[in-house]
Amino acid sequence: MPIELHRNLEAYRTAAAVAMYSHYYLFEEEEYLFNKYYRAGENVLDLACGLGRTTLLLHEMGMQVRGADRSDVFVQTARRRLPYLDFRQGSYDRIEEADASFSHLLISYNGIDYAFPEIQRVAAIRECVRVLKPGGTLIFSSHNLKSLHWFSPCSFWGPRDKIRLTPKAFRDWSYVVEAGMHTFYASRQFVIRQAEECGLRLLETVSFRKLRNFQLSLYFSPYIHYAFQKPAE
Repeated sequence: MPIELHRNLEAYRTAAAVAMYSHYYLFEEEEYLFNKYYRAGENVLDLACGLGRTTLLLHEMGMQVRGADRSDVFVQTARRRLPYLDFRQGSYDRIEEADASFSHLLISYNGIDYAFPEIQRVAAIRECVRVLKPGGTLIFSSHNLKSLHWFSPCSFWGPRDKIRLTPKAFRDWSYVVEAGMHTFYASRQFVIRQAEECGLRLLETVSFRKLRNFQLSLYFSPYIHYAFQKPAE
């Protein structure tokens, strides 16, 4: 295991991480996408589910949901808190599910961006395609590289960090070290192209819902939500 990936995984085994992810709510962008693409009774695999934030809320929407996360601490904690839900330990680049077995796959809260190196991210998307039923959807969010431009006020970085990171904003993608973890940032165009090369079709992208101007959102949204579909056979 690359040392960087090991550090990413260890970060999700700490008490601080458990405290950080102990909140159960939906982002406005998630609520919009879930209501649009999910229907009660359909099954969804919630990958990198953490402590079950979205797993619980998908269950309450009437979905048949299974949560999976690589962190043994997160999975054990989620099972104690939500014993009536199905949580399993597993990685999104080696999904232990049958081909074409889920109508929907979800990787929320930029979880896919902690795959390292980039080839693991590609492996994760390909695994999602394998597990999806034809016509099924993959929804995930990903850090927006263009938000690293110094003039983006929505960036979570401070002024000094934005000046330091601005050169990366002119690339297609890059890893940025955040809180000791290697975090993937990419342009919207790169994320779409990468997913399409793995066999998916773009349905739509959703930036911060408060930003009604599409061009502004390409630079002002720190992360972007993507909805893809596996083409029907």
